[in-house]
Amino acid sequence: MRRAAFTLVELLVVIAIIGVLVALLLPAVQMAREAARRMQCTSNQRQLVLASHSFHDANRTFPPGVYQLKFSAAPQFRGVSLYAKLLPYLEQASLAQGWDEIDPQNNTLGAESAKAAQAINVLVCPSDSLQQNPILSGTIYYGMTSYGGNGGTRSFDPKVATNDGVFFVIGPGSETAPDAKPLRFADVTDGLANTILFGERCHRDPIHDTLVGQFATAGSGGGGGGNGGGNAGSASFTKIGAIGAWGVSSGRLAAGEVLLSAAAEINYRIPAGVASSSAFQPLYNQRLCAFGSNHSGGANFALADGSTRFMRQSISLVDLTKLCVRNDGQTVSAE
Repeated sequence: MRRAAFTLVELLVVIAIIGVLVALLLPAVQMAREAARRMQCTSNQRQLVLASHSFHDANRTFPPGVYQLKFSAAPQFRGVSLYAKLLPYLEQASLAQGWDEIDPQNNTLGAESAKAAQAINVLVCPSDSLQQNPILSGTIYYGMTSYGGNGGTRSFDPKVATNDGVFFVIGPGSETAPDAKPLRFADVTDGLANTILFGERCHRDPIHDTLVGQFATAGSGGGGGGNGGGNAGSASFTKIGAIGAWGVSSGRLAAGEVLLSAAAEINYRIPAGVASSSAFQPLYNQRLCAFGSNHSGGANFALADGSTRFMRQSISLVDLTKLCVRNDGQTVSAE
């Protein structure tokens, strides 16, 4: 006797079972994908450390955070970032060839085809929430990075930078260290295994972006630095997704694009309830210093010896500072 087809009840039961299985499997798939993205992010940072070591082998120093020049014509501040210096060691020799260090602004010529506009895979975490890459900053296109060099206790605003990390602003346009030299391995007296070299920046902060829209002055851009905010004391603000131009070539505040520091906790976000531009400014400055990521619970870091760590956002600011300062004689586990 031929069996009848599925009844409606049986069909609904099967569909329900399939739905339950999908609901159980989907989080596991998402977790596996995030684990792969986090692993790729770790690999990216390890390559940045290896590039920095190769640069040190060739030049006997690390690259500066920004080598900043000062011009009489606008933009008055122009510079070369640590990532531009590392290009030959990141398999970007063709991009590095002809990089203009005499007038770095020339590296932004050519709109989206400009040297400074190129998106470089190793500089971007797969979990980052960058909406555009390259991004238009004022009239200039910049390629973006998810990572920042260790600027020590405070990296932004550059006029109050502590310069006690591994990377900072030097050169004639530096407001704190115009005569300083880039650091050597020997200058990291706390030990390479006890000092951060690179960490992540999170490009998601809805309250920050809302307040930027509310308080930003005309012409702000480039991380409050790359293509705007060129004058000391300027109240120029930029949305978080537009901060992180690896090839930033102009602006007094260029350090905000490529350096991060211990001035704020990991994954610090702007709090609600900020009522004025003057109240927002110090919080904005903190936010531009903050390490963070879209990985759950913390961020990836690379230490100066080449090892990598995932640090929980629960780490105290005191301990994070110890890991960022190169020479305070205080060490702490980066686990």
